[in-house]
Amino acid sequence: MDNQGNMTITAANSSFYLTVPGLYNAPVKIEGFSTDALVSGEAISPVVAEMGVDGHLSFGWVPTSKAVTVTLAADSPSRQIMDDWITYQDARREVMVCSAEFSLPGIGRKYIGMRGAITSAPPMPGANKTLQATAYTITFEKWTPAVI
Repeated sequence: MDNQGNMTITAANSSFYLTVPGLYNAPVKIEGFSTDALVSGEAISPVVAEMGVDGHLSFGWVPTSKAVTVTLAADSPSRQIMDDWITYQDARREVMVCSAEFSLPGIGRKYIGMRGAITSAPPMPGANKTLQATAYTITFEKWTPAVI
């Protein structure tokens, strides 16, 4: 799809699918995102820079994990998917890895996540004046961009 002439900054038409083999063998759609957040990636540091005492700067590439945060509204039906994943993992006492696909039609890109695990999840939404959104962090071995 050549979206170059019609690129927008909208995220409203994006989609996120998750597969957890053994629990969700077919991709399940994650939906019901928070008002102000959907999916975001943490910055990575793929290069180490070291300055020697003689003023020579050396660089080295290092492998990095890719942490992606998925933020769901308190009433999101997909909270159950995340809760089921954590509960299943706890019952098995074993890590359940996933794969994911996040599409952003506005910029004609998608991101493929491979070998991910849920590495941060609050046990419940915050209960303030209203129930708060919940942020789940999934850390991937690979998070690769591609053209839609």
